[in-house]
Amino acid sequence: MGSVIGETLTAAVGIALSPLSLIAAIALMLSPRSGPAGIGLLGGWLLGVIVPVVAVTAIVGILPESEADASRPIAGIVRLLLGALLVYLAVGQWRLRPLPGRPGVLPKWMAATETMTATQGIALGFGLGALAPKNLALGIAAGLTIGGAELRLRDTIVVTLIFVVIALSTVLIAVVGYGIADEAWRKPLTDLRTWLVRNGPTVLAVAMLLLGVELLGDGISSF
Repeated sequence: MGSVIGETLTAAVGIALSPLSLIAAIALMLSPRSGPAGIGLLGGWLLGVIVPVVAVTAIVGILPESEADASRPIAGIVRLLLGALLVYLAVGQWRLRPLPGRPGVLPKWMAATETMTATQGIALGFGLGALAPKNLALGIAAGLTIGGAELRLRDTIVVTLIFVVIALSTVLIAVVGYGIADEAWRKPLTDLRTWLVRNGPTVLAVAMLLLGVELLGDGISSF
């Protein structure tokens, strides 16, 4: 079980380091409807992280068992495709990064966070967690690893929970921290949002490149 936790740790951290999700969470917490919308975003993000990894784990788990040292061509091909996708997205994200001296640009939908309801927060959180290409790719990769490890059900649940908690951690800290001490967290969150708007695309590009290369390596080693 420990080895599986280690193998999925990078994917969990990769999901946690999602600048756009953090910016959305901060914007919601600083909005007039911070409570309901922020909790909604957190709940949607939780569902968005859980669904891909659990679905893939379940699908892989019902496939016929294979020997420990046997090749896994299907899983290898999927990992290669996911890795190639992340590398491709990293190149595109790098090209979209703000040029020196120019401010970052947020998506137009970000303005809607000022009046977002709890239900809309759930939808936004789920979309950012499950439908964002990077997070979806990493969730699928984690599911392949967990499902392919052929663990006992109890161990599978523990590994999945650890993965989800780590992936959820950054948004959870922002939402819960502001909910507990809003005035104390207002300036740090505002400063963090400013930094993420400016540097988030670069951070995301580098993260996706590293994660993509790792998935390519994992895919090759599956044969």
